Amino acid sequence: MKNAKSAAMGFVAGALCMVSVTAFADSYPEIMAKLFNDVVVKVDGEYKEPPADQPILNYNGYAYVPLRYVSETLGATVNFDIPTRTIDIQSDKRTYVKEVPVEKIVYVDKDDPNYDKVEKKKAYEELPVKSKKNDHTVEVTGVTRDEGMSYTKIFLNVENDNNYGCQIVPSECTLVVDGEEVPKYNVVRLWDQSWSLSDIQYDDEREGFLLFDLIDEDWETATLEVKLLSNEEGKEEVHTFDIKHE
Repeated sequence: MKNAKSAAMGFVAGALCMVSVTAFADSYPEIMAKLFNDVVVKVDGEYKEPPADQPILNYNGYAYVPLRYVSETLGATVNFDIPTRTIDIQSDKRTYVKEVPVEKIVYVDKDDPNYDKVEKKKAYEELPVKSKKNDHTVEVTGVTRDEGMSYTKIFLNVENDNNYGCQIVPSECTLVVDGEEVPKYNVVRLWDQSWSLSDIQYDDEREGFLLFDLIDEDWETATLEVKLLSNEEGKEEVHTFDIKHE
């Protein structure tokens, strides 16, 4: 499947995004292209015919196929955000669920008689902690270290009581531990993709995590800044947490 996806996406030399942007057509330059009536697309050994209203084009020697058609054929979804002029492609989340099992037990009471038997867990007496701004509540519920994968997971719960949808922006969240900034985990495919699948709507909440490089086992203090973007005229918020490791 991986090779098929690579081949299909490689065929998209500069893929056209067949989304609802016709209202903006007059503001862009026109080009001359030819219809590729004799070209077909083959995915996983099966021929896939594009919809009649989404033709394959030939422009300057390159084949242009409809981005929505190819993405949905590969199990992804495509949306076009008009205000930000952004084409948003989301792959099938099931691949992430399989690769990134989320540990639900992230807080361990030191008075628990089984405390010493729980591997890779520490007690964080200051957690959970919350920050509320503009009717958005961000809660840090736990911190775990995975020495095998060499990463640190910080678990969040976000509640939205604002009339506008919002999203966490993982790439702009920061973690400083004992005075030094911790890089984000460099294997991007392991990041929690659920933050960008859809907005967190009014009276809704979402659990997820942020992924950073592995921090020292004996770290003492950490400052976490969580970037939240609201659809209310693109407002940005930064929720800051000072966490002490007990």
